[in-house]
Amino acid sequence: MTAIKTSAVYKKGTLVLDDPVNLPEQARVKVVIRKKFSAFVKKFGEPEAKEDTEQILLTTRRRTRDA
Repeated sequence: MTAIKTSAVYKKGTLVLDDPVNLPEQARVKVVIRKKFSAFVKKFGEPEAKEDTEQILLTTRRRTRDA
């Protein structure tokens, strides 16, 4: 089965999907819950990169191009 991505709201112990999904009744699914990154930043502040991200991107692009 292919992945279906949608958002949901947690209300009174139940996840309520933002969009309808085409699944048969009683279908078992796997759920991965991720909090929004903005909530992380609000709580802990802007993370500081330990490396030069621009240089890493350039190096990666060169490797991809030269491969």
